[in-house]
Amino acid sequence: MLVPWITFWIAVSVNANAGAVIVLAVCACTPLIMARRELTVYDRISMGVVSLLSVLALQNNMQIISIVTGYFLFGLMWLLSCFTREPVCAAYVKYNYNGEDALNNPIFMKTNYILAVSWGVLYILIAVWSWFLLHSGLTVLLQILNNAATGAMGVFTLWFERWYPQYIASRVVK
Repeated sequence: MLVPWITFWIAVSVNANAGAVIVLAVCACTPLIMARRELTVYDRISMGVVSLLSVLALQNNMQIISIVTGYFLFGLMWLLSCFTREPVCAAYVKYNYNGEDALNNPIFMKTNYILAVSWGVLYILIAVWSWFLLHSGLTVLLQILNNAATGAMGVFTLWFERWYPQYIASRVVK
Protein backbone atom coordinates (compact mmCIF):
# COMPACT_ATOMS: atom_id res chain seq x y z
CA MET A 1 0.00 0.00 0.00
CA LEU A 2 2.77 2.44 0.88
CA VAL A 3 4.90 1.94 -2.25
CA PRO A 4 2.59 3.85 -4.65
CA TRP A 5 2.14 6.71 -2.15
CA ILE A 6 5.83 7.10 -1.33
CA THR A 7 6.77 6.85 -5.00
CA PHE A 8 4.17 9.50 -5.81
CA TRP A 9 5.30 11.97 -3.14
CA ILE A 10 8.97 11.63 -4.05
CA ALA A 11 8.79 11.33 -7.84
CA VAL A 12 6.13 13.99 -8.46
CA SER A 13 7.90 16.39 -6.08
CA VAL A 14 11.10 16.07 -8.09
CA ASN A 15 9.50 16.33 -11.54
CA ALA A 16 5.75 16.36 -12.10
CA ASN A 17 5.76 14.85 -15.59
CA ALA A 18 8.48 12.23 -15.28
CA GLY A 19 7.41 11.48 -11.71
CA ALA A 20 3.80 10.89 -12.71
CA VAL A 21 4.86 8.46 -15.43
CA ILE A 22 7.07 6.60 -12.94
CA VAL A 23 4.18 6.39 -10.48
CA LEU A 24 1.80 5.09 -13.14
CA ALA A 25 4.36 2.40 -14.02
CA VAL A 26 4.73 1.44 -10.34
CA CYS A 27 0.93 1.21 -9.94
CA ALA A 28 0.67 -0.90 -13.10
CA CYS A 29 3.44 -3.27 -11.97
CA THR A 30 2.39 -3.63 -8.32
CA PRO A 31 -0.32 -6.28 -8.96
CA LEU A 32 2.21 -8.27 -11.02
CA ILE A 33 4.86 -8.08 -8.31
CA MET A 34 2.30 -8.96 -5.65
CA ALA A 35 0.78 -11.85 -7.64
CA ARG A 36 1.49 -14.34 -4.85
CA ARG A 37 0.00 -12.12 -2.16
CA GLU A 38 -3.55 -11.06 -1.57
CA LEU A 39 -4.09 -7.38 -2.25
CA THR A 40 -6.13 -5.61 0.42
CA VAL A 41 -8.86 -3.11 -0.33
CA TYR A 42 -6.37 -0.44 0.79
CA ASP A 43 -3.80 -1.62 -1.78
CA ARG A 44 -6.44 -1.30 -4.50
CA ILE A 45 -7.66 2.09 -3.28
CA SER A 46 -4.06 3.34 -3.06
CA MET A 47 -3.15 2.27 -6.58
CA GLY A 48 -6.34 3.82 -8.02
CA VAL A 49 -6.10 7.10 -6.12
CA VAL A 50 -2.37 7.51 -6.72
CA SER A 51 -2.85 6.81 -10.43
CA LEU A 52 -5.52 9.51 -10.62
CA LEU A 53 -3.31 11.92 -8.68
CA SER A 54 -0.51 11.21 -11.15
CA VAL A 55 -2.80 12.05 -14.06
CA LEU A 56 -3.65 15.29 -12.22
CA ALA A 57 0.07 16.01 -11.76
CA LEU A 58 0.53 15.72 -15.53
CA GLN A 59 -1.76 18.72 -16.05
CA ASN A 60 -0.18 22.18 -16.27
CA ASN A 61 0.49 23.82 -12.90
CA MET A 62 -1.15 21.01 -10.89
CA GLN A 63 1.94 19.59 -9.15
CA ILE A 64 1.31 21.28 -5.79
CA ILE A 65 -2.41 20.54 -5.85
CA SER A 66 -1.79 16.87 -6.64
CA ILE A 67 0.80 16.48 -3.87
CA VAL A 68 -1.29 18.22 -1.21
CA THR A 69 -4.41 16.36 -2.32
CA GLY A 70 -2.40 13.15 -2.01
CA TYR A 71 -1.54 13.88 1.61
CA PHE A 72 -5.16 14.77 2.34
CA LEU A 73 -6.59 11.67 0.66
CA PHE A 74 -4.05 9.42 2.36
CA GLY A 75 -5.12 10.82 5.72
CA LEU A 76 -8.77 10.54 4.77
CA MET A 77 -8.29 6.88 3.82
CA TRP A 78 -6.88 6.17 7.29
CA LEU A 79 -9.72 8.05 9.00
CA LEU A 80 -12.48 6.49 6.91
CA SER A 81 -11.02 3.04 7.54
CA CYS A 82 -12.08 3.52 11.16
CA PHE A 83 -15.69 3.12 10.03
CA THR A 84 -14.96 -0.35 8.65
CA ARG A 85 -14.43 -3.72 10.27
CA GLU A 86 -10.72 -3.52 9.46
CA PRO A 87 -8.82 -0.22 9.73
CA VAL A 88 -5.79 0.25 7.49
CA CYS A 89 -3.16 -0.79 10.03
CA ALA A 90 -5.09 -3.90 11.13
CA ALA A 91 -5.23 -5.10 7.52
CA TYR A 92 -1.46 -5.42 7.50
CA VAL A 93 -0.45 -6.31 11.07
CA LYS A 94 -3.15 -8.91 11.71
CA TYR A 95 -0.84 -11.55 10.24
CA ASN A 96 1.53 -10.98 13.16
CA TYR A 97 -1.37 -11.77 15.53
CA ASN A 98 -3.09 -14.95 14.25
CA GLY A 99 -4.42 -13.49 11.01
CA GLU A 100 -8.18 -13.04 10.72
CA ASP A 101 -8.61 -14.16 14.36
CA ALA A 102 -6.95 -10.91 15.47
CA LEU A 103 -9.97 -9.00 14.14
CA ASN A 104 -12.05 -10.62 16.91
CA ASN A 105 -9.73 -9.35 19.64
CA PRO A 106 -11.15 -6.09 21.06
CA ILE A 107 -7.77 -4.91 22.38
CA PHE A 108 -6.10 -5.50 19.01
CA MET A 109 -8.92 -3.68 17.23
CA LYS A 110 -9.01 -0.71 19.62
CA THR A 111 -5.23 -0.34 19.31
CA ASN A 112 -5.50 -0.29 15.52
CA TYR A 113 -8.44 2.11 15.46
CA ILE A 114 -6.49 4.54 17.65
CA LEU A 115 -3.44 4.24 15.39
CA ALA A 116 -5.54 4.68 12.24
CA VAL A 117 -7.05 7.89 13.65
CA SER A 118 -3.57 9.10 14.65
CA TRP A 119 -2.10 8.48 11.19
CA GLY A 120 -5.17 9.98 9.52
CA VAL A 121 -5.01 13.19 11.56
CA LEU A 122 -1.26 13.46 10.96
CA TYR A 123 -1.65 13.29 7.19
CA ILE A 124 -4.52 15.78 7.18
CA LEU A 125 -2.22 18.14 9.12
CA ILE A 126 0.63 17.39 6.70
CA ALA A 127 -1.71 18.38 3.83
CA VAL A 128 -2.53 21.68 5.52
CA TRP A 129 1.03 22.76 6.29
CA SER A 130 2.28 21.41 2.94
CA TRP A 131 -0.16 23.70 1.13
CA PHE A 132 1.24 26.76 2.87
CA LEU A 133 4.89 25.73 2.73
CA LEU A 134 4.80 24.76 -0.95
CA HIS A 135 3.14 28.06 -1.87
CA SER A 136 5.76 29.88 0.19
CA GLY A 137 8.60 28.09 -1.60
CA LEU A 138 9.81 26.52 1.64
CA THR A 139 10.37 23.08 0.14
CA VAL A 140 13.32 22.15 2.36
CA LEU A 141 11.37 23.00 5.51
CA LEU A 142 8.46 20.97 4.13
CA GLN A 143 10.69 17.93 3.60
CA ILE A 144 12.15 18.24 7.09
CA LEU A 145 8.74 18.64 8.75
CA ASN A 146 7.04 15.86 6.77
CA ASN A 147 9.86 13.38 7.34
CA ALA A 148 10.22 14.30 11.02
CA ALA A 149 6.46 14.04 11.62
CA THR A 150 6.21 10.72 9.82
CA GLY A 151 9.27 9.37 11.63
CA ALA A 152 7.92 10.51 15.00
CA MET A 153 4.56 8.87 14.28
CA GLY A 154 6.38 5.69 13.27
CA VAL A 155 8.23 5.66 16.60
CA PHE A 156 4.98 6.39 18.43
CA THR A 157 3.27 3.53 16.56
CA LEU A 158 6.00 1.06 17.55
CA TRP A 159 5.77 2.14 21.18
CA PHE A 160 1.97 2.34 21.29
CA GLU A 161 1.35 -1.09 19.76
CA ARG A 162 3.45 -2.60 22.54
CA TRP A 163 2.34 -0.42 25.43
CA TYR A 164 -1.41 0.01 24.91
CA PRO A 165 -2.49 -3.66 24.75
CA GLN A 166 -0.47 -4.42 27.89
CA TYR A 167 -1.93 -1.38 29.62
CA ILE A 168 -5.51 -2.34 28.77
CA ALA A 169 -4.93 -5.98 29.72
CA SER A 170 -3.46 -4.97 33.09
CA ARG A 171 -6.51 -2.81 33.82
CA VAL A 172 -8.90 -5.66 32.98
CA VAL A 173 -7.05 -8.10 35.24
CA LYS A 174 -7.31 -5.84 38.31
